[in-house]
Amino acid sequence: MKDLFKRLLHIEDTPERTALAYSIGIFLGFSPFLGLHTLAGLAIAFLFNLNRVAILLGVWSNTPWWIVPYYTIATWVGMRVTGFQIDPLTIKEIFQTGSDQGFMSSDFWSLIASQWGLLPSFGIGSLILATLLSLVAYPLSLKGIRFYRSRKRSKG
Repeated sequence: MKDLFKRLLHIEDTPERTALAYSIGIFLGFSPFLGLHTLAGLAIAFLFNLNRVAILLGVWSNTPWWIVPYYTIATWVGMRVTGFQIDPLTIKEIFQTGSDQGFMSSDFWSLIASQWGLLPSFGIGSLILATLLSLVAYPLSLKGIRFYRSRKRSKG
């Protein structure tokens, strides 16, 4: 049973494959595909026979505390790339409507929809930042995995 568990999770993968799985998870976790992160991570892990734990750790790195600031910055980056601009008074009106009528009200979402450039800015910005984060995650996690395994070998 222990061997089956190890094979299923790919715990005995090489440090390079484990770091790759983690960095793919980071990319997916910070991508614009909200709500699909875990499913996409598991699908890719099974499809490419990667470490499921490493992918899920990467996917779940984007915690609820990070979501709002991260996607705000990502949308701002996307706005810089696409050239989309939004008037500060419009932002104030959107948030005031959300506060007054609720963030699920049709008026709030109508105001959001009227700013058509936000969606591509959100998508492009979060893809750019997700790519950068995953490129940083690979070498850092590889170094950490190698360090951990070398310490584990020297103690055992």
